[in-house]
Amino acid sequence: MKDKRADHPSETNSSRRRFLKTLGTTTAGLVVLPYLKPSGVFAYGHKAASSYLARVAITQTVNTPADIYDPASVRDKVQYLFDTLGGIADVVKPGNKVAIKINLTGGSGSATSALLNGVPITEAMWTHPAVLQAVGELLIDAGVKGSDIYIVDALWDTASFNDFGYADVQKALGANFVDLNSPSPYSAFITKNVGGTPLNFPSFSMNQILSDVDVYVSIPKLKQHAEAGLTCALKNQVGTVPKSLYTITTNTGRRQKLHNPTGGPSNSYLPESICDLNAARPVNLAVIDGIKNSKGGEGVWIPTFVTYESHVLFAGKDPVATDSIGAYLMGLDCEAATLPLPGGGTCDNYLSLLKNKGVGTNQLDEIEILGDGAGLITSVLPENTIRKPSGFQLCSNFPNPFNPSTRIVFFLPMTAQVSVKVYTITGQEVETLVEGTVPAGEHDLNWDATGLASGVYICRMLAGNASKSIKMVYAK
Repeated sequence: MKDKRADHPSETNSSRRRFLKTLGTTTAGLVVLPYLKPSGVFAYGHKAASSYLARVAITQTVNTPADIYDPASVRDKVQYLFDTLGGIADVVKPGNKVAIKINLTGGSGSATSALLNGVPITEAMWTHPAVLQAVGELLIDAGVKGSDIYIVDALWDTASFNDFGYADVQKALGANFVDLNSPSPYSAFITKNVGGTPLNFPSFSMNQILSDVDVYVSIPKLKQHAEAGLTCALKNQVGTVPKSLYTITTNTGRRQKLHNPTGGPSNSYLPESICDLNAARPVNLAVIDGIKNSKGGEGVWIPTFVTYESHVLFAGKDPVATDSIGAYLMGLDCEAATLPLPGGGTCDNYLSLLKNKGVGTNQLDEIEILGDGAGLITSVLPENTIRKPSGFQLCSNFPNPFNPSTRIVFFLPMTAQVSVKVYTITGQEVETLVEGTVPAGEHDLNWDATGLASGVYICRMLAGNASKSIKMVYAK
């Protein structure tokens, strides 16, 4: 069967794949394939629930484009997450005032970027209105009055809130909106102390609503970040302070004081600022939208930004643990001291910094993974240590079914000559994903089936004397 890419000469992946197909026979010695990156801890099993320090619930979502952000379906999924966590009555009480922090980074001007590849900005970059609506409705079910819900964000422009469905959700909930760039509806910003031992900031100027509410919920999009490594519930905190008070003279386009007030490198300073922000206004509940999302950066102004589909929603009451699961899903080692940056280099891991400060845990064997998506996080064992597989492993792809791309993870106990190929159900070869010498460890692939017919495909890995296969369902 001819390569399906032959009819698509503009495909950017074609030259890379031609290279990989000849890699094993033309190169001597060890070759580390450039797109294979360790994606974190890989292990199996569970341990006694009493020894866990945190719980995170994860659910897989549908692949059907027409239903993917259907409000009723999303509400059912968020309800499932809350129920799986044992309910939210321990966090939210009837009569509480609640702030819901969304993330509309970049403003409405980013909505027309070619880097979105035709995907709505609400799906690729921003908290989706359907997720906001689901969380708001479930808070009301928990006894919170609609008028006591405050949707908050520091807006780049009012159009981002008014023209993309968020104002409609606010109206339907009977909720309020507070732009954190302004002191309104109060007369002035307040000073929120960090307490303890701050890393960069002993206090922050904030809208008073962040002090007046009883509960603070963060519902970001699951993304990588160009300077902090990861965008989840805690990185979402950067938008809690007014932009005008945290710029510097030479950079008025963002909150440079949080990144580094001297304008210098941010790889240590920004993660520390994120820790300080969490101390000033802790997150009580995190719900993270990874149904559709992005990799390579937080927005279209990052050259490495690409749209992505993780097909998951997840939630937790420990934001450090919840974000750690987000890091794992994005192929990052949440337990490491540093995180890789999409454009190269590393930054300090704010999850590890917070864990060291006693705020929460980023240790996978201390996090109980619950829900129908728990199989995506194969992290903990009966023992207190993580055990890696002893043999060659090819994991079930996810999402599955998928449209149009899916993630394939395999593990090698030793360096080996590896071939990973995709076949039709009748045995015709479709594509070679890997052909060459691959080092020991866990490796992460993304396969895009654009241009192929819907149906069942077989992914087969040959490694040493081992042969492993999985079935993958492409459903347009």
